[in-house]
Amino acid sequence: MIDYKKIGLKVGVEIHQRLATKTKLFCNCPAEISEDEKPTSEFSRKLRPTASEVGRVDKAAMGEFLKGKEFVYYSYKNCCSVETDSQFPRKLNREALIIALQLAKILKMQIPDELQIMRKVVIDGSNTAGYQRSGLIAVGDENSSIETKFGKVHIQELELEDESATKVKEVGNKIYYRLDRLGIPLVELSCYPEIWHPEQAKEFASKIGLILRSLKVQRGIGTIRQDVNISVKGGARIEIKGFQDLRNLNKVVENEVKRQLDLISIKKGLEGIKIKFEQKEVTKLFKKCKELKSKEKILCLKIEGFSGFFKKKSGNLTLGKEIANYAKFFGIGGIIHSDEDLEKYKISLKEINLLKKEINCKEKDLFFLIGGEKSELALEAIKKRILFLKDGVPEETRFAEGLNTIYARELPGSARMYPETDLPKIEVGKYLDKIKLPEILEEKIKKFQKLGVGKEISEQIAKSKERQIFEEFLKYRVEPKIIADLLLNKKKFLEREGYKIDKEDLEFVLEKLEKGKIIKKAIPDVLVKKSIKGFEKIYGKELKKIVSEFKKKYKEKSVEEIMKKYGKRVSSKEVLELLR
Repeated sequence: MIDYKKIGLKVGVEIHQRLATKTKLFCNCPAEISEDEKPTSEFSRKLRPTASEVGRVDKAAMGEFLKGKEFVYYSYKNCCSVETDSQFPRKLNREALIIALQLAKILKMQIPDELQIMRKVVIDGSNTAGYQRSGLIAVGDENSSIETKFGKVHIQELELEDESATKVKEVGNKIYYRLDRLGIPLVELSCYPEIWHPEQAKEFASKIGLILRSLKVQRGIGTIRQDVNISVKGGARIEIKGFQDLRNLNKVVENEVKRQLDLISIKKGLEGIKIKFEQKEVTKLFKKCKELKSKEKILCLKIEGFSGFFKKKSGNLTLGKEIANYAKFFGIGGIIHSDEDLEKYKISLKEINLLKKEINCKEKDLFFLIGGEKSELALEAIKKRILFLKDGVPEETRFAEGLNTIYARELPGSARMYPETDLPKIEVGKYLDKIKLPEILEEKIKKFQKLGVGKEISEQIAKSKERQIFEEFLKYRVEPKIIADLLLNKKKFLEREGYKIDKEDLEFVLEKLEKGKIIKKAIPDVLVKKSIKGFEKIYGKELKKIVSEFKKKYKEKSVEEIMKKYGKRVSSKEVLELLR
């Protein structure tokens, strides 16, 4: 068991939530993902970094630029010249601003008098302009916090931003994006790195998620994402981008902690060892290797006294796989190294011996092979990374891949922001008096529980898309837990079976239940048939007659037989009372 307090774990979480506004943030296009498969137009572009307001070029942006990628964009019906960056942005979406201000007030944050939209340099292709537009809505203070089982977590900042384009595929030197998502409003909420336990990170994100669902936000896969900043004592700040599976947020933190602790251990193991490289082109030596024969240029790097190090653990991966991810940054599939089984690459013993002789490789040395168009750039990055093993954990941005992470780029700094010159400042004060705060979901859950709906079902209904209709249906004098079950289970089950269930169908059933015309067991059949014919409730004299007849005929088995024949039309409770 890891003692997270002892290792000095620090976690900060940034939550990105897409808003359910009618239009995009800086234009009047619908704020929705297009269902069209065929784009209305297509164009390509190359992006380059620009200096920030402090006059420096961000190193992460420069790293993306060195990849030399070309970006191809697909435009759809809900896109305009703002998305293609061929026209100035329109006025900021006031609906999105109001939602962001509601969130700031719920969290008791300090709201500035003016809103200045900034440009944040992003040249990975996800924004056609080469930057994202972002505005600081509010900052936290000692009152802006979320209570967790592990202690308070204070809120740092709230920003309103435009959503990025959707990456479709990557083919060779080209990356393809859809522009229908670009420009949809989203809020970015960050906390201070006060989280010290993986479970606390999950609890914090879950509680913020509940608050966000109290507002007008989009729902579904991809509409909410978490960026997680993690460090341990002796390690470094690592930013994990775009994690979507909240259920496993704690596991991602746990795995990153293991990775950093392993890298710190490797650092200790390298004390006193001087890392020496020898590089050579060995293209002619490999003719049959399936991984290398198609490469125009194959480079070999020898590292003296490094044999066995690529087998060491780096979290759930080996150090070899960790290093290989730096090659993938440049579009190269990976590396082949001497700490792994070379037979799987169909490299013969003869080829290995020739290679060792060519590079003068001794038993304690490690070598690896790399091929591809940008192999020299990749090799320089890998050398830099291997040398940094003596320092431990490098600061960097990583992408979540399952429950593990892979290298994405260098950690961005402050040198990527500058004011948006095409938009005026906005006076925020005139909107504050108009803001009405919604009831947050945590309060709704408590309210549903008081109605007799269990805690688990109360949470399910509060978090579901059916919450609003559930609250509306409480007007019927029907047990709230029956209404919740109708929406959460019966309706969804029948829809999965192919039946169309409208709001009118649900109201019809609830009305019949309220009037005592049907019983609970008949609900699915009445929903399907949209009629109570054959499912009318039997009661009074008719029920007494049936009970009397069945008692004479079946005696102790009378209840079983009555329910077998009339189970969807009679109340078992009433049958038992009559029998008694």
